[in-house]
Amino acid sequence: MTQPPEESFEPAGPAVSAEPDGLDDLPGFIPPDPDEPPPVELSSAVGDVIPWGTLLLALSWGAVSFLLAAQHSIGDSAALIAHGASITQHNVRDIAWRLLGSTFLHSGPSHLFFNSVTLLVMGQAVERIYSRWGFWITVAFGGAIASLASLVWRMSRHPDLTGMSIGGSGVVFALGGVLLSGAFRLRERLAPSRARALAAAVLFLALPGFAQGFQRHGTDNMAHAAGLAAGLALGALLPLNTRLGDRPAGIVVRFLGLASVAALAAVFVRVLRG
Repeated sequence: MTQPPEESFEPAGPAVSAEPDGLDDLPGFIPPDPDEPPPVELSSAVGDVIPWGTLLLALSWGAVSFLLAAQHSIGDSAALIAHGASITQHNVRDIAWRLLGSTFLHSGPSHLFFNSVTLLVMGQAVERIYSRWGFWITVAFGGAIASLASLVWRMSRHPDLTGMSIGGSGVVFALGGVLLSGAFRLRERLAPSRARALAAAVLFLALPGFAQGFQRHGTDNMAHAAGLAAGLALGALLPLNTRLGDRPAGIVVRFLGLASVAALAAVFVRVLRG
């Protein structure tokens, strides 16, 4: 008589809880919209744009400083006034060209160096994000507004004195303001970390300039503030690069860009002539 086969028995292991296989199984997860475009990478979208305008402006600043150095006129108030420094005791026509002329002048090598380095960082970013039209408009209008605000401030505080102001920091702060507006406008097209990094980089370069103005006598914080405000406004109005999904520059922007280049070129020649 055969015995029935013995049934084998193995103890069951501990119960394993079911875990989600992926993000789709997590509570509250909202899958991405398949029609939503991926975040834009600035380096791949506009990184190949060569910033000729920024380089040209930096070279023009250097050329003016080289000329003054060759004439042994660095720091000479009379020479700086002759070459375009912004001063209060002049007629309206003479004041007008000095609004831009003063932005080509610097008080010495360190002044030129720090402004030029910041220009090279911010200028190339503006050229790539806003195109060259936006860059030249910002340089001309931002620089002129910064100089005008400084002039009005000095005339209101010391109407009987001949106050002088020089330097391209108003232009630099205007470029920074444009980039801050650009970071805000691109917040939904860039990865959030990229937009925050762009804004943080601008603030990292701009805020020390304000801080220095309160610590060092003679720093023109009014020009800095006005340049930054002008840049914020221009950055909200100017079209972004078409590669970043904005409309092409219209006839008004192109006209203002050409007018800005012409004005800067004419003023640069006059600054060199003295």
